[in-house]
Amino acid sequence: MRADLREWLRRAVHDPGWVPWRFELSFGLRERRARDPHSRDEPVVLDAGIRLRGSIDLVEKRANGALRATDYKTGKVRAKQGATVVGGGGLLQPVLYALALEKMFPDTRVEVGRLYYCTSAGGFEEVQIPLDAEARAAAQELADVVGGALTEGFLPAAPAPGACEYCEYRPVCGPYEETRLGKKSKDRLVPLERLRGRA
Repeated sequence: MRADLREWLRRAVHDPGWVPWRFELSFGLRERRARDPHSRDEPVVLDAGIRLRGSIDLVEKRANGALRATDYKTGKVRAKQGATVVGGGGLLQPVLYALALEKMFPDTRVEVGRLYYCTSAGGFEEVQIPLDAEARAAAQELADVVGGALTEGFLPAAPAPGACEYCEYRPVCGPYEETRLGKKSKDRLVPLERLRGRA
């Protein structure tokens, strides 16, 4: 752990383009004790219609005033630089946190969301996702798919192939959820499958 921390700090010193600006910036989490003083108790309402609660690990600022939202990861790299926006709905923090920053600081340009795999297990890799038209469209599709499921009252356990292997809720669902998925209506799962096909 000490070796990882030293390497993390060494890399931070040699990346002067972005300067730390806010730490543990939360929204909609009233119980957070060690949050940034600029945090807010109310959730952030995104243009896509999502009421978002969360905490951004680090917000950084460029010399030109642009912001970057960073979410730290400690495991192996599961996202690909240039090929990931929401990762089929499995990697939402960079896009949603960047959109949340935009609402919290409306007079400041938010440039990018970032996943930073800040340990030797992740090779200290970073995956940056620009806050562009593609990212905004992905957030809207996510809101539409989840909102539609809530409206219809259709929220099935429908894991992607292999997803149960790493899921923390496996003790709740049991080991056969992927098998049970085969008995569910395929037509009603089309919006979810479309979202999962998005990079």
